[in-house]
Amino acid sequence: MRIPSRLLYAGVVATGFAVAALPAVAAAAPGGEFQSPSQPGGVPVAEAVPPGGLITGFLRNQITYCSIICPLAVQTAGTAATAIQQAPTVYSAASQDHDPTTALGIAAASITGPTSVTAQQTIIADGTIVAPRALNAFEVGVIGLLDIGPAAAEGGLPAAVEAIQTARQNTYTAMNAPIVPYPPRTVIPHDATQSAVLAVIDAGAAIAFPAFNTILTAAVQAPDAAAQELATTGDPDQALAAGLTTAAAAQAEAQTIVTDAITAAIDQIGAATQ
Repeated sequence: MRIPSRLLYAGVVATGFAVAALPAVAAAAPGGEFQSPSQPGGVPVAEAVPPGGLITGFLRNQITYCSIICPLAVQTAGTAATAIQQAPTVYSAASQDHDPTTALGIAAASITGPTSVTAQQTIIADGTIVAPRALNAFEVGVIGLLDIGPAAAEGGLPAAVEAIQTARQNTYTAMNAPIVPYPPRTVIPHDATQSAVLAVIDAGAAIAFPAFNTILTAAVQAPDAAAQELATTGDPDQALAAGLTTAAAAQAEAQTIVTDAITAAIDQIGAATQ
């Protein structure tokens, strides 16, 4: 998994450790017994957090995420390796009916085409399933931690204990949310500071994931565009232009994502602090 994902998951586990450690503080306080948090009317929100549940949940998620991403990454590598081995045969066959340059393009396209398809499957799975789910759990944990201070200031130790319970429960629930494409966002800020914090996190996540994924996709699409053009026209200049055009479009899209993310964060922070 790429570096930005690891950075996000490191943030998730740091938040998880912080929230997981808080019950020891609360348990040491007078009357600090824990019960499953509930909605109004006593309806349980979710399964109570078991001892060590946040840590084991994080580790379980890493295995789950790898089970989604790793097979696709291996498939991409295998596809590329197989295509490379077959390329000389493809070139020889193409040379019988085409000039050497076009035949070279056909052989190159036989590598870049299938490799691009499988690579994009990996990128899409990471960007639509893994990253948003991990981001939501991270943000839920951050908001839970930020809730503890105001609760303690307003209601003292009992309120702080309740906030700790809620933070652990909400984080645990988010970490065990269904694994689906485009998972729903469940984090809810409770004040202007939290809204501002989420805005900053969202901006960083937009840069690290959609923008990075766009560049990563171009890394396989641009060579394929060049190879396909060469296979069609036999013209190296047109092939180079096709590759550069694809790369430039991806760069422009990534820049737009970054600009929009920063602008949205600034607007949200401004709205939250008014």
